[in-house]
Amino acid sequence: MNIIQKKLACCLLESPVIRDQRGWFFVPFCSKDLQKLGLKFESVCQLNHSFTEQSGVIRGPNFQKNPFEQAKVVRCTKGSLYSVGIDIDRNSPTYGQWCGFVLSEENRYLMYIPNSYAHGFITLEENTELEYFTDNLYNKECAASFAWNDPAVAIDWTCGGMVKVNLSVMSEKNRNAPLLYAVEI
Repeated sequence: MNIIQKKLACCLLESPVIRDQRGWFFVPFCSKDLQKLGLKFESVCQLNHSFTEQSGVIRGPNFQKNPFEQAKVVRCTKGSLYSVGIDIDRNSPTYGQWCGFVLSEENRYLMYIPNSYAHGFITLEENTELEYFTDNLYNKECAASFAWNDPAVAIDWTCGGMVKVNLSVMSEKNRNAPLLYAVEI
């Protein structure tokens, strides 16, 4: 596993693909590889998988509050998406800043998101699937989000104009989330 690019504390990762006459094989995730790269990810507690039927659908930004913060390694297994990490550590010099990477079934890239970050994504095409590993369990009482359109954070969900935001399909949790500064973290 290699770090292709690092933005803030998030990393775009690539695992080598082994090809032969039968096709290809690769190991998309190995916690020991992450640790060798200096990325904090203790162990896999959950593997989550989501399917989004339409393009332009935003999921997030979501995160888990203490003591259930989650580092994540996300990958797109079908279609394509724009994956965004947002620093929500109020003691960090990059608090409220965000970064994003395009993940697709073709590029097989992964994105590492530390546990002090929120995560969200927008689908760039129909029938997109996202899979992600977390290093802590989901806890409903500690699950939180902030407004996808928070002007202080100003995430470019269009991915530089690649997609139009589809507001007709959004969870109530994300639609009604407060601004980042008002969220208890």
